[in-house]
Amino acid sequence: MNDYLINLVTRICDRSEQLNNSQTISWQALREAEQLANHAYVPILYQYIANEPDKERRRAAGFIIIQLSRNTNDPEVIRFMLDRLRIEQEPDIITAIQQDLERGLPIPGYMNLDPLLNNALSLNNNVRRSALFALRGTNNPQVEEFALNLLKRTVNEYDIYYIVLLMHKVATKKSLPALKRLLEHPRQDIKGLAFATIADIEKEKEALFYARCLLRGQLKSEAMEAIYKYADESAIQAVITRITEMLTKRRSNGRLSLETFKNGFTDLMLGMEFLFRFRTAKSEVKKTFSWITEKRAEYLLPEEREWIHRNLVMNKG
Repeated sequence: MNDYLINLVTRICDRSEQLNNSQTISWQALREAEQLANHAYVPILYQYIANEPDKERRRAAGFIIIQLSRNTNDPEVIRFMLDRLRIEQEPDIITAIQQDLERGLPIPGYMNLDPLLNNALSLNNNVRRSALFALRGTNNPQVEEFALNLLKRTVNEYDIYYIVLLMHKVATKKSLPALKRLLEHPRQDIKGLAFATIADIEKEKEALFYARCLLRGQLKSEAMEAIYKYADESAIQAVITRITEMLTKRRSNGRLSLETFKNGFTDLMLGMEFLFRFRTAKSEVKKTFSWITEKRAEYLLPEEREWIHRNLVMNKG
């Protein structure tokens, strides 16, 4: 094999404790591999993976080839790695391949997904759940049907969570009845994810449902996010009521991590962003912002005070 690639594989597999600026040799090699874009390496790595007896070196080469696929926009590499799932026997290597597939290019809908679908039924937890993660990267319609059938016969609550994570990416209206049943699930994260999936399918059609949930204190964070994304002025009063409730007492900074979505907004910030759209047309919105700035400024978290300063103080008038 190419001398450079052999050297890179060797460094990725390096397990020495030698550090360079707190970064291991392996860590540096992985970051180097993430930047590769020489498509000529692909057939070389195909042959290497097919013939290399050492599983760790195959694993390293697989990581490299997925990075090349992503950086050169070559989805055919995915077909090769899916075929490897039929060949590999070690659960840790199968899991690693599936993790790489999840982080790589989307899996084209025309490719045979049987290796992933079969592994999603594995008795090994890591194999099973990494397969479900990898399936999130395809738009093949059979995945939704597969997830619904799997949900019917799964009792393990951790697996249910991974199935709903998959459905969050692939679900259509066909999945709505199953998702609505999950709103009664005892686990909060499963209920929340099911709610978010329903909202992303139904969008503005269920705006009143999101507002009712917010007023009833059901899945409040998820309801606030759905309102922020999809609701119209009919949700204004529900949001004002929720904001008033949130600011009846001081909150600690420790609450921030619980309230913050991936976009970095707390529930309160999402609510204020929503109300901000109607600040010039609705007197109750103006009154709410005045109440927040004049009576509850000390109750705001630092990020929320910054939001007030950026949106209300600096843009007065």
